[in-house]
Amino acid sequence: MIKRILVPLDGSKMAEEALDVAAELAKGLSGAIVLLRVVAPPVPGRFYAPHMLDELQEAQVREAEAYIEEVAERSGADDLGVDTHVPTGEVADTIIGSAEVEHCDLIVMGSHGLGGRGWHVFGSVAQKVLQSAKSPVLIVKPSQAAWEREEEEEEGRDDVAMLDETAQASAGRLALP
Repeated sequence: MIKRILVPLDGSKMAEEALDVAAELAKGLSGAIVLLRVVAPPVPGRFYAPHMLDELQEAQVREAEAYIEEVAERSGADDLGVDTHVPTGEVADTIIGSAEVEHCDLIVMGSHGLGGRGWHVFGSVAQKVLQSAKSPVLIVKPSQAAWEREEEEEEGRDDVAMLDETAQASAGRLALP
């Protein structure tokens, strides 16, 4: 019998659509929801000092905690039993391990939460969880509206990044020695 449902979230609206499905299941089964926001370890780069990586991860954990609490409030935590967790680690493995540690009977997650290009670059977390989890996994396909909204937001982020790079390059050329 399904009593605890794990819902991993990545911060996208596409991933949050899985929460709607999980909430309906939990209500119908008199179950509880475990919301999970995994913080992946920062990738060391040549521009980071060692202590900056720790500070970066701490900031990411604080942001993830605030996000997951806000989602829990929006989900109607009063009507459902909702637990929240923000572990760190490799995302797919942490989701799978959390499902076992939290004694979850089902994992309900969205697909392509990172958007179209993110899936090709990083591989599908949903696919890895589906292949390796011991408990059943329900993949929620995003609505067309969510997909379009995510693509627009991704394009906007790309535009901002390109403008930032252009501004930094211009500043470098215009700087006096």
